[in-house]
Amino acid sequence: MKQASISTTLLSICALILCCSMALAVPLDKRGISSCYKKNARITQYWIPKEGDKDMSNNGNSVTLTGSKSKKLKDRKGKTIAKVSKTTFEKFQMEGTGLLKSGTMVNLDSGNSIFMKLDRGKTPYGLGSNGNRLVPWVSVASNDIKKGTKLYIKELDGLVLPDGKKHNGCVRVDDEGWSMGGCQLDFFVLQFSAYKVLTKKIPSKVHAVAKSCTIKDYVTSSVKKWAVLH
Repeated sequence: MKQASISTTLLSICALILCCSMALAVPLDKRGISSCYKKNARITQYWIPKEGDKDMSNNGNSVTLTGSKSKKLKDRKGKTIAKVSKTTFEKFQMEGTGLLKSGTMVNLDSGNSIFMKLDRGKTPYGLGSNGNRLVPWVSVASNDIKKGTKLYIKELDGLVLPDGKKHNGCVRVDDEGWSMGGCQLDFFVLQFSAYKVLTKKIPSKVHAVAKSCTIKDYVTSSVKKWAVLH
C-alpha cells in the first residue's frame, strides 16, 4: 500500500481534509468521478523498492539500497523477518512495501515500523488498499474514486513501457495514498528503473474518464525475473 513518511503524514492529512472539502464542490460525472479528472488531473508514480537496487531517498537524492544490515524488519509478534540497511528500511517505510533479494515481499502492517510477509501467490506485486492486489502498469491509487473503478487515461494510450509493451490507456483504482490530495492519480510502475523512464514520457497532468475498458497484461518474463517470481 502506498504510504508516506511520518514527517509528511500529518501535513498530508491536513491537506487531504482541505482537498476533500474542496472536492465536494466539484461536479461529478455520471459515474461519480469529479469532473476535474477530465481536464486537469495530476498524475504521479510509485514503485516497489528492491533490496540492492538503485532508488531515490525520501528527499529525492539517488541512493542504492545496500549497506550494513543494521535494521530489523519485524512482524507484529516481534519476530524478525529480515535484516536490512538503514536506507533500505527507510525506503520500505516510505513506499509501504519492499522486496528482498530472497524474493520475500513485505508490507507495512500496523504503524510505521511493523511489517508483514506477503503471500506472493496471492499478491505477487504488492498489496493495495482493501486487500486489492497491485498489478504493474494497471493499478493506480486515488483518494476520491471508488476502488475497482476502471479509467481511461488518454495520455497513456499508445505509451511504450520499459518492457517493450504498449499501453492501451486502461487502468484500475486498486489503492490509495496518505500523501495524496484530490483529483490525483498515483500510477503503479513496479520498478524505480521504470519510473526513471516513464517520468520523461508521462506529463504531470492527464485527462482521465471512467470507462469500461479492457485491462491488459504488461508483465513479461524479464519483469517476473526482477520480481523474483518463478
